[in-house]
Amino acid sequence: MIQKHIDALLFIVQCIVGTLIGFWLYRLFPIMGLWSMLSIILVLAPTREDSMKLARVRIKANLVGAVTGLALSFIQPFNLVVICAGIVVAVLICEALKLQEAARSAVISVLIITMHEPGLYLRDVAIERALGVVLGCTIGIGLTYIFHYAFMKYKNATAAPNNGRKGAEE
Repeated sequence: MIQKHIDALLFIVQCIVGTLIGFWLYRLFPIMGLWSMLSIILVLAPTREDSMKLARVRIKANLVGAVTGLALSFIQPFNLVVICAGIVVAVLICEALKLQEAARSAVISVLIITMHEPGLYLRDVAIERALGVVLGCTIGIGLTYIFHYAFMKYKNATAAPNNGRKGAEE
């Protein structure tokens, strides 16, 4: 029971740190920073169990979505049909790469890159958002590694205070 509370607390701290970093990036680079912040949060895992594996899978899926959306930006200006086609392509690529558990992240990345405001240069926005997704994924895996490493170090330090010897306290 206490492990669930520790996991929840660590996830909250990870999300806050990720949001602070993402917000700072947003203040410097509004378009890229916003999508970086979202990608950071998408990569983080709420539990310690397989957190590094899950983060790597989510990053791969985010990159699938980013590349798909970016490729579509060079093929055809975005419209609803192209966006839906991008979702189909991203999900199929995730299936082929055995990234099914993170296909939702790929779809979100496609949406991040393919949705744009009228009047903006489509490819510039797509490239900037793709860079934001990649940057956010990189920050997210970094945070996952730091928190995972810190947690494992704490867990190992508290797991065997008497080095497993019976009667060491007697």
